[in-house]
Amino acid sequence: MGAQRRAHHRQQEAMRAASAEADRMKAVLESQQQAFRQQLDVQREAMMAQTESLREAMTPPVATGAVGGEVRTARSKRATTTGMSKGIATLRIPLNIGGGSAAGLNIG
Repeated sequence: MGAQRRAHHRQQEAMRAASAEADRMKAVLESQQQAFRQQLDVQREAMMAQTESLREAMTPPVATGAVGGEVRTARSKRATTTGMSKGIATLRIPLNIGGGSAAGLNIG
């Protein structure tokens, strides 16, 4: 009976030791997790500051008429399309079909 009791006490002591070790590991993991969260918060703040500085750097300056920015006058749709068709017409290349003094077709 004494041997069984000693075995039982050893088993209980091993269970207590394992439980204490598990508690220590849990505390270590929680402290690591807390440190990791703090590190992420610091990195997030740094990235937000960097993003804000880039956003400010990429924002174009506001034009103020006399400094170099021109204010566009209002145009009707008709005036806009007329201006576009005139611009396209000036880009057209006349087609040479080979008659006259030209060397030949300019289709290419």
